[in-house]
Amino acid sequence: MTRFPHLKKYVREHPDNKMAWYLLGKEYEADGQPGKANYCFNQAQEVYEAYEHAHVPEDILVEYEQKLHEAAKKREKRTARRRKWLLLAVLLLLAGFRYAEAPGIDAPRFAAQTDASAGAAAGLPAVVFTAAEQGRPAALGTAAADYLRDGRKVRASVLGMERQGKWLIWREGMPVAAEVEPGEKAGESVLRSYDPKVCDCKASTSPAQRKAAKAWMSEQESLAALSSAIGSYRSDGGKIPKNLKDLNRPFPDNVLSGSTPAMSRSFAALTAAMKREAYGQEELPLSSSSGGPASASTLGGSPYLEKPLEIIVDRSRHRLAIVSGSVLLRNYEVGLGGSKTPTGTYAISDKVVNPNGRSNGEFGSRGMQLSDTDYAIHGTNDPGSIGGDESHGCVRMNKSDVEELFDLVPAGTKVTLTDDVLPEELLIPKQRFRSGDRQDQTNDQKVYKWLN
Repeated sequence: MTRFPHLKKYVREHPDNKMAWYLLGKEYEADGQPGKANYCFNQAQEVYEAYEHAHVPEDILVEYEQKLHEAAKKREKRTARRRKWLLLAVLLLLAGFRYAEAPGIDAPRFAAQTDASAGAAAGLPAVVFTAAEQGRPAALGTAAADYLRDGRKVRASVLGMERQGKWLIWREGMPVAAEVEPGEKAGESVLRSYDPKVCDCKASTSPAQRKAAKAWMSEQESLAALSSAIGSYRSDGGKIPKNLKDLNRPFPDNVLSGSTPAMSRSFAALTAAMKREAYGQEELPLSSSSGGPASASTLGGSPYLEKPLEIIVDRSRHRLAIVSGSVLLRNYEVGLGGSKTPTGTYAISDKVVNPNGRSNGEFGSRGMQLSDTDYAIHGTNDPGSIGGDESHGCVRMNKSDVEELFDLVPAGTKVTLTDDVLPEELLIPKQRFRSGDRQDQTNDQKVYKWLN
């Protein structure tokens, strides 16, 4: 009953919105009021027919209703200018789509209430990507809502991430969990789920599609590193960097270890979005004042990995992970010092190439100091110690692992050392993340004496 008031209010204000009538009818039905439920279903007309006969998973409907509720709450708190954008978002959210449980299975359809081509822009890709938890229908509800808000006439592939405990696994070769694409009628969209719990089906992906998905994942890692670096730079100096070179300088100002083409393409859009946020402004991603979205290949136009990158070290399992919120991007095996390795929260301060003056020194080819302490994450000239407790407290990594970590995480990255939080399974891609346009990041002014 908690949502009855806002749904009643919404249908009074929007009596022609058949999706809202349908959701209100489902609430009455669940509450044991069949008479009122049937009245609402009669008002819903073809929407009722479409959803009742297409066997849409209940979690998708719950997700839609939750989005409507959230939008309504926000709308009440916003200014008149923002109300207009939220109303548009609600209308898009409640626009129709045709649901198919598997390829080739037809289902009743109903027309969308908005023109799906409204946000189409020249030069944007014909296929876009997003990711969601595999086997969770509510995640597909969110993807469908994002597709309708996006507005582009494109095909969207939803890559499925498996869950391990609290973590969603960002893995090479993630399967396509769902697809959303324009329907046969103007403004209509089709959602196809490939959830094995629902149907005995699997997405048919071509080598070109798999290559595009791999490129999308690489782009998202670049954008996560860039947005994290912009955040670190702003936290340290109180302002947003003017250009990419502000982040990619020689030691000790090397917030980033280098840059990538995706960073160069998206820097202006990301900093513009941060400036709008700082001034309390909002703008749809696909109409960025910088001339385009931050990530044209992502559903919605914004980077998928929204949370800043963080490092988690699990002492009990000898693992070091890179995470963005609940998404686990990497999970490396490391060498530690047992109880000599502390717990707590730190931040990466010095980021140094060849901390011993050479790549094969005791600290290896890369070193990242933990705040103003004698502890660091670094390489090693004793790879046999990885997985054991042979250091005096520092975190040792294999050469290829520490060099990838160095490129991915910027200075200022939060580092948490704790126990029993990471999976045992290693998560290391075949093709490592590498940045280019490197500046001199050695430090010949200091001899590092970390507790190796």
